[in-house]
Amino acid sequence: MLPNQDPPAGWPKPRRSATRVLTVAGFSLLALITAALVVSAVITGEIAEALIFAVVTLMFAHLVGMSVSTMRRPAPATDQPPAGLTDQGERGLAFPYSRWAYYWLTAVLVMVVLFLAGFAVAFAATGKAVAWLMAAVFAAGALFLVWFLVVVLRLAPGVVVVTPSGIYHRSLAFEHFVPWDAVVDVKARESRNPWITVKALPTSTTRERRHTGRLGPGVEGLPFMVVRAHWLGANALPAYLTIKRYFENPGERPRLADIALRAGR
Repeated sequence: MLPNQDPPAGWPKPRRSATRVLTVAGFSLLALITAALVVSAVITGEIAEALIFAVVTLMFAHLVGMSVSTMRRPAPATDQPPAGLTDQGERGLAFPYSRWAYYWLTAVLVMVVLFLAGFAVAFAATGKAVAWLMAAVFAAGALFLVWFLVVVLRLAPGVVVVTPSGIYHRSLAFEHFVPWDAVVDVKARESRNPWITVKALPTSTTRERRHTGRLGPGVEGLPFMVVRAHWLGANALPAYLTIKRYFENPGERPRLADIALRAGR
């Protein structure tokens, strides 16, 4: 890699580590073990157990898929970015989040909710005081995840929209708009989970909306705008290059509205 190359060569390729590889291997092994238990339960006629182990196998398989997806570098999108709108209806070039990233997260959360709900019902069925307390804990966890999932799906898909007046980012549960006059730098960061940093100062025209308060992701780094490359997928590199271009060339920003208009036709 050349010194000070921007963006770094291969970006946004995540850095692999022994821990991440072992995590994938562990989930894969657990998926194989539970799959074997499914077969064994079917052979012995334990259909209820087979269904439970099948759901467990499906969850571990999805954890493998989600883990692998965070370790690969997607091929950058080459199509013209579509037109998009900010939270206030301003038109610009849009870089939507990856649908696969949403799938992995949603599928895993749904299965976790099912497990928590199942444990809550099982504990409640015993009728004991301590069991009722455990049932309440599991039920509360399931309800919290359902609430978070509803927020995420209501805001989906996340997107970065580059407009003549600034940059708008809608993440899983957080909306953030930074005007161009507040931006001081744009960086492509390398790490186990690469990201784009839009260094910005807080101004009166900066907008923030936290749909899950301080509990949800997306507020780290404020007042800077932080966009995780994993969520953008193939759009990560094009989004970074577009933001960088219009940050460094203020005279071209007014053209963004016309470019977005043509892209929307």
